[in-house]
Amino acid sequence: MKILLIDILRSGLEEIWPAAEHSLGLMYISATLKRHLGDEVDVVLRSLISLPHHPDADREAMARLLEESAPDVVGLRSLTLSSDCVHTTAQVVKEWRSDCLLIAGGPYPTDDPGDVLGSGLVDIAVVGEGEQTMLELMRRLLAGEPYGDISGIAYRENGSFVRNAPREVIMNLDGLPFPDYSIVDLDAFSNRYLSFAAKISSPHANIMTSRGCPYRCAYCHNILGKKFRPRSAENVFEEIRWIHDEMGIRDFQVIDDIFNLDMDRAKRICDLIIKSGMKLTFAFPNAIRSDRIDEELVEKMALAGTRFTAIAIETASRRLQKLIRKNLDLDVAFRTIELCTKAGIVTRGFFMLGFPTETEEEALSTIEYAKASSLVGATFFQVVYYPGTKLYELAQSLGFFKDTHNEIRRDYVQVSEGPYDFSAERMVELKKKAITEFAFTRERVMRAISIMPPYFSQREIDGLFMAYVVSSQARWEDIEDPFVKTQLKRHFIIADRFSRKREFYV
Repeated sequence: MKILLIDILRSGLEEIWPAAEHSLGLMYISATLKRHLGDEVDVVLRSLISLPHHPDADREAMARLLEESAPDVVGLRSLTLSSDCVHTTAQVVKEWRSDCLLIAGGPYPTDDPGDVLGSGLVDIAVVGEGEQTMLELMRRLLAGEPYGDISGIAYRENGSFVRNAPREVIMNLDGLPFPDYSIVDLDAFSNRYLSFAAKISSPHANIMTSRGCPYRCAYCHNILGKKFRPRSAENVFEEIRWIHDEMGIRDFQVIDDIFNLDMDRAKRICDLIIKSGMKLTFAFPNAIRSDRIDEELVEKMALAGTRFTAIAIETASRRLQKLIRKNLDLDVAFRTIELCTKAGIVTRGFFMLGFPTETEEEALSTIEYAKASSLVGATFFQVVYYPGTKLYELAQSLGFFKDTHNEIRRDYVQVSEGPYDFSAERMVELKKKAITEFAFTRERVMRAISIMPPYFSQREIDGLFMAYVVSSQARWEDIEDPFVKTQLKRHFIIADRFSRKREFYV
């Protein structure tokens, strides 16, 4: 049986600087199928880079992949952001061969399986973790047996939506095979696309050392469950060594939701890496929990090769921290930023503006928190309300999204109306203010140019500054500090010539 797995990739900024990664989830599925089914399956993995508002290009790309692979089964993995591409490519699949089994999985089908199946083109939505569900599905198909009772799927039957009982999560993650690197070309992502950590310069590997998060943040997905399931430190280290020895990879991105929940385990992983003598670099682009860390862990992370981490603050309003159920200790997080920066780790803060009932004063407090911190970089996102989250339900209770399906664009960089307590026009002004006042200071620029090399190349550092220049719509003439004006003059010149074709925010 030939299986074509496709990772649909999109962010809000493709037309400016494409972002793409190899699909770790699909690599795990491939490895699981091959371990248990062997030569009975032939798995092909491809990425489909989908540009916003280019459905014809999506159709052409999908048609090429089908002709090249001639699959019996197609699996589409997608974020909610690229939901339109799922429906476009599903139509192409069914036009190519109506009896080709079409399966959708990932964040979008998990959060909103009814929407995925609504067109009648997708046969099955896999909800949650995919390894065991896909294995059981393929076994049934190979045996010619019905699959309607399989846990963890949704489908349509006689025009009705059917959602089966959820599948139990995989507790023994050490029992999973390592991801299947034989079906990806790591070099194809290098010097072409931005990585999770905003790097473009070298091949790298993504690793997930745990699944699930016990916190109940209202804006977050529930793909991997709310129970923290760690791999053992030894199993994580074994994968790192295997990737290093077999493929020569030295650059790793840890993409856990909450790597450091178990601080002792996190320290043990670092100790094993340090003891090995391997010269590696690590990034934590999904952020670490900044109030679950101490000075010892920061020191060990740095010694193990950590050069970048995101810090997800979201809001500096204590009221909103409770409302969104993140409940972050803002004072401890502030200290963590200082510790990481002092240890030579590039820190990038994640902030969100536009939470339900958020006032202008609360948005300003978030901006002030970012400015006062030791962060090297920061992004100020528009809150996005995804179906299936508690935040979406809260927005509905305030009168939003009742008559139409998620009218706010599913794009975290573009400003839209929302259930916050000020206008969208004021939101635009606040985002510009945040970027300008955070980025264009002598201290921030000096920190960036001193700590970002050598992990980030000059091209990547220029990209950071260019994003600030374009997003803020600031003018070089308005910058007061002569040092900042000198350092960023060429970025403003380039922005005036090429990059102000459309507004974007990062």
